[in-house]
Amino acid sequence: MQEEFNRGHDIVNALWKRVVKSVSAEDNQEEEIQNETAFFAELFEPSDFFISYQHYLSLCIVGPTIDDLQPWAGFVESRLRKLVSDLLGKSLPLSKIQLWPKKFDACIVDPTAGKNVLNSERRKNSISYFIGFNVDTLRMRGKQLDIERQMQNFRKYELVRFPSLVPGQDILTRAFDVKELPRICFVGMYPSKERGMKKRRRIRNADS
Repeated sequence: MQEEFNRGHDIVNALWKRVVKSVSAEDNQEEEIQNETAFFAELFEPSDFFISYQHYLSLCIVGPTIDDLQPWAGFVESRLRKLVSDLLGKSLPLSKIQLWPKKFDACIVDPTAGKNVLNSERRKNSISYFIGFNVDTLRMRGKQLDIERQMQNFRKYELVRFPSLVPGQDILTRAFDVKELPRICFVGMYPSKERGMKKRRRIRNADS
């Protein structure tokens, strides 16, 4: 009788451990699912690049025709990181600088994306990139950054290496304050520019 009781007790214990293990596995699985969901939600959350910096530099790469633009744009793109990390990042009093890797199929050198700067035909043969940066006020001398000198060096020492430069192939620049950014920068990231700027204020208030 005692032997049967012990055997029955062992069976109950084994079943109970299996139940506990099963429940624990389900809990762990649910926790893993929640963690993965949170990870992918954060991964695919719209970037805050266009509200993260106080200043932005638009680089508009242009060519006389689309056939001239493509090789020229590829050449300039291959040297943008050098422009950001060396010519701008090391030569100017900046606390932070970042290149936005996605291009815009427009010439964004003023708030109306090229009006009064390029004619409509040349605006079709252009793409733009953005660089965001913050100024280190403790290292700043004067009231303005000498970005144009660094862009001249970029043209003189880097872009001049392009083997088949033709008239009309150029890179145009325009500096923006975050509040001056054209609306095209916020498309696909926020419902509107106003919503993006509202989020910027909320983040800044939370950090202060």
